[in-house]
Order: sequence, then structure tokens, then C-alpha cells
Amino acid sequence: MRNKIFSISKAAEYVGVFPLTLRNWEKEEKIKAFRTPGGHRRFKQNELDKITGDTKIKDMLRENIKKLKKISIQNEQAYGINNIIEDLQNISEEL
Repeated sequence: MRNKIFSISKAAEYVGVFPLTLRNWEKEEKIKAFRTPGGHRRFKQNELDKITGDTKIKDMLRENIKKLKKISIQNEQAYGINNIIEDLQNISEEL
């Protein structure tokens, strides 16, 4: 298997976490990263696979992120609808 190299944003996407989480994991020495001459972090795929355990866990993380995004969007939409309902109720009370 080829050992791909990821930037921090691509590595975070691959693992299913935020880039800040990868930075913290590196500081805590849970994962190894190396630096480019410009000082940017790079992560090897095999290191990322170690932290996730296996692809099953990685897939579960990705699925959970999708679900959380969907819930977040639904909550935002519900909040907007509730504001509209409240506005309409206020208008109807004024009439």
C-alpha cells in the first residue's frame, strides 16, 4: 500500500476530525507529523491509520460528522422557522 502524504487540512478530512485536533494529538505525541522546509505539518497515511485504529473507525467518524452536519443544518432551519412563526404571531396580535 502506498503511504500518501497529507496536509493538515486533508489529514483532518481523512481522519474525520478538525485540524486543531490533529495539532493537539501531535503535541500530545499521539501522532507523528513532519514539517516541510516552510514549517507546514505533513502527515503520513500510515500514521493517520494508526490513530483511527482501522478503516471501520474512520468510516464511523465520517458518518458521525455527516449526521452532525445534517442535524446542525436542521437546527438552523428550525430556528429560522421558529423566528418566522414568532414574527407572524406578533403581527397577528397587533391586528
